[in-house]
Amino acid sequence: MSNPAIPGVDITWLLGFIESYIASGIRLNIGETMQIGWMLVRIEQGRAGALRLTEPDMKSFPVNFIDSVDRTLLHLRNQNDVVRSLSPVIDPHFPSLRQSAVVHVNYKHATALSLKRKVAEGASSGWVITDTEDSAGSCDPARFLTTSLYQLGMDRPELIKFFALPPMLEVSINNHRTCVCGPNGALSLIPGSYLSELNRRMINGAN
Repeated sequence: MSNPAIPGVDITWLLGFIESYIASGIRLNIGETMQIGWMLVRIEQGRAGALRLTEPDMKSFPVNFIDSVDRTLLHLRNQNDVVRSLSPVIDPHFPSLRQSAVVHVNYKHATALSLKRKVAEGASSGWVITDTEDSAGSCDPARFLTTSLYQLGMDRPELIKFFALPPMLEVSINNHRTCVCGPNGALSLIPGSYLSELNRRMINGAN
């Protein structure tokens, strides 16, 4: 870990997670992967017979693992903070970067987006990404394609923080505001929370 933005409490949590993982009787073998949040980290040979954790560089496909867990912890923190921003309280529902998402053909460059999550099934994360400015094409299956959640994260890294929201929720994003809705309407943002502060900064930056 080299990023000073990672809180010490998150580092302590990771160490405790690994200790409890091993204490449960699970053996860590070189070349195997384990899931932390939505990320998959790979166990590799370290120095002097030790093991090390490596993570995807979020730049390459196929996945290139590097000697770091910075992104893993930052993504986990951001995803948890998004979920904790909402009222009433909900629990995170972490997908795997190996799972797929359905995306609008304009997803790489669209500035107005809808992220709606259905119930995950098998290889699908349940996420459907729509360009809300393409109103005519939003109902046209030919305007959508399937990609990996990892590829989506590489192309639109600012969306990763929403990936742990549970099914039946929808995130609406435009240039100045993020709104999260459930089956019964918009969810409240807790004042001073992560999403609340992001909205405030985006609005202030636009004025």
